Amino acid sequence: MNKCQSILSAALVVGAFVAAPASAQFYAGIGAGQSHMGSSSFPAGTNVTASGFDQNRTSFQVNGGYQIDPMWGVEIQYTDLGSRSGTVCNGAVCTGTGDIKAYQWGIAGTGTFDINREFFVRGKLGVSSNHVDSVSGTVNGIAYNTSGSSNTDVLAGIAVGYRWSKNFATRLEYEYFGKFESNNGAASVKGSNIGLRMQYSFD
Repeated sequence: MNKCQSILSAALVVGAFVAAPASAQFYAGIGAGQSHMGSSSFPAGTNVTASGFDQNRTSFQVNGGYQIDPMWGVEIQYTDLGSRSGTVCNGAVCTGTGDIKAYQWGIAGTGTFDINREFFVRGKLGVSSNHVDSVSGTVNGIAYNTSGSSNTDVLAGIAVGYRWSKNFATRLEYEYFGKFESNNGAASVKGSNIGLRMQYSFD
């Protein structure tokens, strides 16, 4: 996203806040779930490769948003996707292991569609800043290292929710974060998450 696009996005958000009706609400939420990262294999040094890092892991999320009207809103979020173990090989010798930690920040527009007074469906579409920490160590006497990586990609989600009261709701949500780049683009892996969210709206 270039500077002009960032300025335009910020202006649209500010404009939406200014034009918001009296029914607009701020909200905050937390949640937990399970994240998935696709398998990967990438260079980690001379004759050294790393693979795996594709296990499902427990995820945690905090978010906050602004409901402009009953249908449209904007939300920001941080999701900890957990740590994963992989295998590091020096040629045919695979005696090394490593751990990576993955996480993302995101901002998205939301659309909420009521089924009835309690149940609703919500979709979101925006931008995700995806991050993977570095991995380093030795395998068969050879040092290896993968630099930390980041990538900006699409953030998309769909959820089914239930309103327990005027201020409190829960939702089951699936999110897709796009690619998490590794080793300067030598390989990439896609991430997703499914989780239960709790949301409190402020009057």
